[in-house]
Amino acid sequence: MKESTVKYFVLLPVLLLCIFYIWKATSFPVHDFANYYFGAKFLAESHFASWIYFPYPFNKAISNLGYVNIFVSYAPNTPFLALLFLPVSFLPMAAAKLAFNSLGVILFVFTLKRFADYYKINLFFILLVPILFFVPIKNELLFGQVYFLLFFLLGEGWLAYEKKSYLRMSIFLAFAIFLKVFPILLVAVFVFRKQWRALGYVAISCAILLSVSIASGGLDVWVFYLKNVLPKASNGEISDGFVANYQSLFMFLKQLLVFDSTQNPNAIFNSPVLFYALMLAVKIKLIVIGFYVTRKSNNSLYVFSYWLLVMLVISPYGSTYGFILLVFPFFAVIKSPVPGIQKIIGCVLIFAVSNVPLPIFLSYSFPFNYLRLMALVLLFALFLAWMYHYIEFKILGLAVTIPFILTLIFKKYESTLSKSLLAKDAPILIYDYTIENNRLTYSYWNENGANSASVPFEAGDTAVAKLYRNQIYYKGNRLTSDQSNKIKPVVIDNATLIFLSDADRGIGFYNLRKTNLR
Repeated sequence: MKESTVKYFVLLPVLLLCIFYIWKATSFPVHDFANYYFGAKFLAESHFASWIYFPYPFNKAISNLGYVNIFVSYAPNTPFLALLFLPVSFLPMAAAKLAFNSLGVILFVFTLKRFADYYKINLFFILLVPILFFVPIKNELLFGQVYFLLFFLLGEGWLAYEKKSYLRMSIFLAFAIFLKVFPILLVAVFVFRKQWRALGYVAISCAILLSVSIASGGLDVWVFYLKNVLPKASNGEISDGFVANYQSLFMFLKQLLVFDSTQNPNAIFNSPVLFYALMLAVKIKLIVIGFYVTRKSNNSLYVFSYWLLVMLVISPYGSTYGFILLVFPFFAVIKSPVPGIQKIIGCVLIFAVSNVPLPIFLSYSFPFNYLRLMALVLLFALFLAWMYHYIEFKILGLAVTIPFILTLIFKKYESTLSKSLLAKDAPILIYDYTIENNRLTYSYWNENGANSASVPFEAGDTAVAKLYRNQIYYKGNRLTSDQSNKIKPVVIDNATLIFLSDADRGIGFYNLRKTNLR
């Protein structure tokens, strides 16, 4: 009885920390939770469609409901997320966030305990969870994020897989995939181990969830998501084009290798094709290594943690609350049959990745503004050092080198001749503009609602250009060829094209761009 009491007592620090930030969240801005809440609310009112992925009409619709000081973007969330949050959408927003946070904490603590019990984690290390993951826990609850729920789904799904309960596992994993997409990488485990029954169950569970979501929200929104939203999100285009805050390998290489006259004028090199080739090489390398680790390692906690680290490393965007998933690699570090000093290094790296404040990094110049990414890469390298003996390096080298070279030779980069018209610190969401009396006045949206600003702009004659199939035409000539969303094209003095575009940005995050027609 005493031992059982102690087992539950070790959960008290993390539970108290969560309760404290549940309470703090009640007076904190609604933040990310508004994305899920209002997506579900519009679904409940049968107003859910592809327009919800465009931030201006989404925020305008929220404002029309009487809400103020809210600035959100539903992308890159799946349409299924609106269905998942449907039950809390009938509550007042503050009560809905409180209820969701409370449920998330219960699920998180529940799975934390079950996972630790299954892998026989020393009770002392459970006490370290609120210290090592202080910032992820705090931000998860303040922002009303979904990573406690994702932790529950992934943890319970893996425990079910360990117990060969494939049907139960498939339900958890399907929900995780429809929640955040990237857990689909865990399917590689079943493929590499030739566990076709497990793979079949996951496919069936995903098909059922997709069918239910289509029945509630319609097929068109899913087609739009898969065709337009997901490709942009996979390319790191959530809001702006270059976001050091994401601390991702994708953004690091992009800032290193992709020049932009406004957002990234100090790129060390300008080779977008090399950028794509390197990202492809990294992904192939990690998947091939994952093949050997999955097939040869008898340590299932290693395997699970490896694939979670791969998800974090190759994701184009990162967040502090996402690092709550590092609890699983933390347990793997603790259970590793390696010298104690290596375990200490692993724990220090996990603490640094999760807790060191971003402003410390961002105040430095490139590449030192990516120090959190460096810590994550070092943590991943530590895991690889424990697994290198599984890898056949000749095959790995061929698997990486051949696609890398072919990409350099054959990849065609979709360039755009247009440039940003405004400075780097321009508003992130511009939705309209006018040109009058040699001034350009643009309308933009932020947490304060609709705003406007003006800049000097010499203009004589203006003519409206034609927009057809998302490309701009003027006097029978096609002026654009990129796949960005565009609105309101205007030609000034037959010499300059002005238009709003979300090129290299999140869907619907329009910015003013110009092209010299001469």
